[in-house]
Amino acid sequence: MRVVKIGGAALVRFEEVWASDGLSSSLRSPDTVVVHGGSRHVDELSRKLGVKVERLTSPSGVTFRRTTREVLDVYLAAMMRANRELVGFLQARGINAVGVMGIEHELVIGRRKKLVKAVIDGKIVAIRDDYSGTVEKINVGALMELRKLGLPVIASVAYDPVENVPLNVDGDKVAYHMALATNARELVFVSDSAFMADGSVVERLNLNELPELLGYAKGGMRKKLMMAAKAVESGVERVVIQGLNGRTVIT
Repeated sequence: MRVVKIGGAALVRFEEVWASDGLSSSLRSPDTVVVHGGSRHVDELSRKLGVKVERLTSPSGVTFRRTTREVLDVYLAAMMRANRELVGFLQARGINAVGVMGIEHELVIGRRKKLVKAVIDGKIVAIRDDYSGTVEKINVGALMELRKLGLPVIASVAYDPVENVPLNVDGDKVAYHMALATNARELVFVSDSAFMADGSVVERLNLNELPELLGYAKGGMRKKLMMAAKAVESGVERVVIQGLNGRTVIT
């Protein structure tokens, strides 16, 4: 099994991403599952609808989107659009892609965060109206049934059965949990850039080399590298960060 996660930045440039080395053949493989984000789609739809999206920073320095109920509605609509566009792109190239939201068939089970901490005006504030969450479980049975229909293309939205609400969840973490749940041998993060250090793409990276190179990674790339390390330590044979400028293979 191979899990391919396509990030929001890559989605809006997918014509270029499609030409990336090995990606199109990977997506034609019957052993592949696709997970995607949609941050650019969410931002675009929010602007069109005039919905203000507040960006906050956690005490650890991570920037995130505050997901109020109003923003959650925009998030769901934007993710549906991103899913539809990606499925249409793949079908036009002869791939029998089947698009679903992670909430369908309780495919991605999550738990809503009881509170989210953010630094506002220098103070740590507890936010309780947020609809983001953690990934708890992948419904492997439902996923296997979906694979019988074609290439699963899954929008990273989770369902919380306790509160009966959809959740904004991190797409990289959905892909990570999907890889572990399916015993995938490969996890691929498709982004606009591979991992770079000193101005050059790091083509191969062993886990024992990661600590000395992690300082070159910022934001989303740092998170991907940490997720890659967890995946390899958990039994995934290799993690690939595929960008328009090349690829980084982590083992």
